[in-house]
Amino acid sequence: MDFKHDILPLKNIIFRTALRIILNREEAEDIVLDTLLKLWEKREELGRVENLEAFALTMARNLAIDRKS
Repeated sequence: MDFKHDILPLKNIIFRTALRIILNREEAEDIVLDTLLKLWEKREELGRVENLEAFALTMARNLAIDRKS
């Protein structure tokens, strides 16, 4: 798993997902950073994830919902 090649290209779709939920650009940017940080921390385990994009978007969605509450 190459973080730069596999994860970083997802940042735009993560941002759009977060922005759609949170409706605040700065908060959405924070959610992107938080999501990327969590993915970095789990980088050793990501090889077992079947769909990395779905995993990242679910993580971002959950973070956005938590912040919205």
